[in-house]
Amino acid sequence: MRRCVFCDSPVPADATVCPVCKESIAEETLERILPILKRPEAPEMRAMTPISRIWGVIRRPATTYRDIGRRPEMTGPMMIIMVNAALMALVFLTVSSKFTVNVNVNGTIVETNVLLSGYSTPFWGTALVSIIPNMLLGIIYLVFGSMFAHLAFKITGGTGNFRKTGSIVGYSMVPVIVVRLLAVVVIAAAMPGQNITSLNAWSQIVESIYTSSVWVIVDYMTTAAFFWVGFVLIFGIREAHDTSTLWAMVVSALCMIVLIWTFWQAH
Repeated sequence: MRRCVFCDSPVPADATVCPVCKESIAEETLERILPILKRPEAPEMRAMTPISRIWGVIRRPATTYRDIGRRPEMTGPMMIIMVNAALMALVFLTVSSKFTVNVNVNGTIVETNVLLSGYSTPFWGTALVSIIPNMLLGIIYLVFGSMFAHLAFKITGGTGNFRKTGSIVGYSMVPVIVVRLLAVVVIAAAMPGQNITSLNAWSQIVESIYTSSVWVIVDYMTTAAFFWVGFVLIFGIREAHDTSTLWAMVVSALCMIVLIWTFWQAH
């Protein structure tokens, strides 16, 4: 909530006319400086599906988050968690596809992709098994992330409930999914291949992957995704908790700092 500059009455954050004195309320300074942050002209009448909301977070965040704020649900966030877990498995397989082993073909030693060789079972199995713990980890992050965000929203005067917060936080992870998909392309295109026939060199190979310039690029891409998350959170906080754009930006920045700090600490 904010207050009318004419009569000091509390008015909804998205109000353009004071309900008490009927004076026109100017749009926020931040929305004048950054028109992309302007509120939707009118609320969406048609309820959006989870798929359209996921796409809308990228294409029309203001309108999409208004719909999420009015009709929160957890179907979309759970879909995002499942897609993220599948993408993590795909990242593992993409890195593994860069490994080669020596095999004997008609008496000739040749190099072949480990995923297409007789040694492929552990790699495919690890990728499939990793989906479940990655989903559980995603759920844990969603729960605790929503708790932290909800506390921050309430401290700053937010009016929404925890269900709204969970839905907003869940949908705000869409940028991470998009960037992670791009990371798969970067790894596939730029990471050099390595022969892993010698098991004695396995530890050095793993270390070389995580210290390579390609992996550093992926880390910076993920960091950029968190900045994107912070941007879309502005819309979510504003619509779900009826706050001003400025306050939504402040709280979003705090959430973004925590996300980035946690990510780099995990390294």
